[in-house]
Amino acid sequence: MVCAVAAARADEVDVLVEQYLDTSSGNAVAALRQAISDALQDAVECRQKLEAAERAASRGFTRQMPMPRMTGTASQ
Repeated sequence: MVCAVAAARADEVDVLVEQYLDTSSGNAVAALRQAISDALQDAVECRQKLEAAERAASRGFTRQMPMPRMTGTASQ
């Protein structure tokens, strides 16, 4: 099973390599730079989405938190 997943992933990588090379007219350095740039942009976008989801979850959690009950009196 692990070998099949690794082989499928390798095939996907090969397809991406060919696409970047085709786009850059066979210039390997330009293809690599574009691939890195795209990966970094994707990472930033994922980070922003994660931070937005964390903020939304925090607001929802805070709104639904029950208020602590006050027991006893101030004179105790």
